[in-house]
Amino acid sequence: MTNQNSADIIAKFDQVYPVYSDFTNVTENLLKGILQLKGINVHSITSRVKSRESLKRKVNREDDKYSKLEDITDLAGIRIITYFADQVDLIASFVEEEFEVDRSNSVDKRELIDPEKFGYLSLHYVVKLSSFRLQLIEYQRFIDCKVEIQIRSILQHTWAEIEHDLGYKNEHAVPREIRRSFSRLAGLLELADEEFIKIRSNLANYEAEVEAQIENTPTMVLINQASLKSYVQKSQHIRSLDQKISHIVNADLELKDRFFGYLTTVFSYLGVKTIGELDEIVKDIGDDLLNFPRNGLKNKQGEKVNWGTSLFYLAYAIVGRRGSPKQVSDYLEHFKIEIPESRQELIQQILTAYSTKS
Repeated sequence: MTNQNSADIIAKFDQVYPVYSDFTNVTENLLKGILQLKGINVHSITSRVKSRESLKRKVNREDDKYSKLEDITDLAGIRIITYFADQVDLIASFVEEEFEVDRSNSVDKRELIDPEKFGYLSLHYVVKLSSFRLQLIEYQRFIDCKVEIQIRSILQHTWAEIEHDLGYKNEHAVPREIRRSFSRLAGLLELADEEFIKIRSNLANYEAEVEAQIENTPTMVLINQASLKSYVQKSQHIRSLDQKISHIVNADLELKDRFFGYLTTVFSYLGVKTIGELDEIVKDIGDDLLNFPRNGLKNKQGEKVNWGTSLFYLAYAIVGRRGSPKQVSDYLEHFKIEIPESRQELIQQILTAYSTKS
């Protein structure tokens, strides 16, 4: 049965719900802005205001614990899911800088779990807006509002969601014969978090070193996303060709990693394996790369051109120089370039521009 405290809490919540709804949205946007400013890319940031029914269950279940609405610290909730485990502490440092932390209600669940036990890892902060922000007129109505911010990696989140779905929240609730599987899986997820951090670090080291490798031993550098990107950024010839293409289509240039990923599949198909081989082809074809009809250099209004676009047309030049309509057709079909009904014209354009027989 609902006691008077519970009834008062629910009534107060009904009054302040719109304020908490606005507060949650404002805080979520603040966090997104902070992370963008710091250059931190995360998987997701989501928020919610506790529902009336959820609050009613909470206060009725623990009616001796809460005497007023302000005692409840999770009316507003924000969850930040990171890609990497080490981003949790990094984001935590930003939260501590930008908000007033309620230490007594904040908890680092990572520190509470016995190393021998299973459980999900998560960092929970209860915070208010900083005194600086609360002095601003647009934030003054949020002076009594608190929000719980959960920060965890995507693998930690996976554990928590599956654990919640299974309905087992502690070791003692799990049948004995299944506990070992839980513990083993928890260890694997922690190991995977650590390995992803190592992979990220190794990729960063490779990207830092590949420029020197391309300069010193290009024939030894295999084509991959990082090596292609470095080559395009440092090759004066490629940069010049890209700039000429961007001028022809009247569009700005932009750098997109996924475009270099696409190009790796192109050169794998064409049998070009190293940066050295690629550079020799670029030198051989030279400015003839721009023989492709200008009206064929298509670009949608408002779209930008990728750095490395000249390598896209270099692939046309490679298949075009082979002089075989079938090889050109097979290439276009493989990469789904143009619809089948329009390919015949494109095949002829490529052969006319690049075939050594023409």
